[in-house]
Amino acid sequence: MAFNVSGLVDYVEEQRAELQTATVIGAKMFNLVEVLDGVKGTEKLPQVANTIYFQSDACGFNASGSSTFSQRALTVGDMKVDLEWCPKDLEKKYLGAQIRAGARYDSVEPSAVFQIILDDVADQIAREADIAIWQGDATSGTGNNQFFDGFIDAMSGSGIDANTTSIYDGSVLTTAFTAANAQEMMFRLYTALAENGLTDQADNLCFVGYDTYAALQSALILGGSTNGMQINSGGGDPNTATMEGIVFPGTTLRVVPVVGLNGQSKVYAGRTSNFFIGVDGANDMSNYDVWYSKDDKKVKFTTEFKIGTQIAFPDEVAYIAL
Repeated sequence: MAFNVSGLVDYVEEQRAELQTATVIGAKMFNLVEVLDGVKGTEKLPQVANTIYFQSDACGFNASGSSTFSQRALTVGDMKVDLEWCPKDLEKKYLGAQIRAGARYDSVEPSAVFQIILDDVADQIAREADIAIWQGDATSGTGNNQFFDGFIDAMSGSGIDANTTSIYDGSVLTTAFTAANAQEMMFRLYTALAENGLTDQADNLCFVGYDTYAALQSALILGGSTNGMQINSGGGDPNTATMEGIVFPGTTLRVVPVVGLNGQSKVYAGRTSNFFIGVDGANDMSNYDVWYSKDDKKVKFTTEFKIGTQIAFPDEVAYIAL
């Protein structure tokens, strides 16, 4: 005697309440640079540059030097996200077991499932904002990158180009960052900052994409007895406070990967206090409304927020753009 199961399909467990959500990289940039709140349109970033001249000590007073004021405009874009779901679509699926009895709804059902969905929606909004903070272009951007200018646009036509023959050596980098040239990338950025007297700043940071960061880690680990040992023994100084990152061995320059520079073949290094993100409310992106609408029997979600970026002193940022 044996079982004949040819008429049955293989069982697949579908009764677990937990929904698995994809891995999301959150809005890291809000924790790395300066954030200005209360910006509803355009706000000027005042700047002052002082020139100092030493003079021979003697009786008398001879004023020399100046304080030059200037401004750069930070303009935020207005964005919102509206979503809706029909709970009845779930009634004949396995999630129907999570919905309370009764044909009529007066609340968000199933609440546990929607909480998982909403948590992921919030994370996805934050991730898209993180990308736009770098790649946004209010003039020619597309999709989620069309509402405000990001840091790449703010740096357009300015900054310290570290990929010149006068910096580091007589050649330049011509291909996307790999394990073979990632260390030269860092040497070039650090040299460019050093030649402009910017390496003594305590808040210097190098922003790279996760792809470039992986190439740099490979270069350091494969570096053998010098860099390889240094990073493997903790010399790379991982810093969980900035959510990943290492200090490039032998320098004070911290390297942090950000999703907004993935696939861009661009890296930027400078003071974090020089990079500004403008918002209306500091918690706007994490505040949203969810309700069950009796008029069309759907669960609805909405959130509204403003974001903009600006760099106060672009000429104090070193970059390589391939």
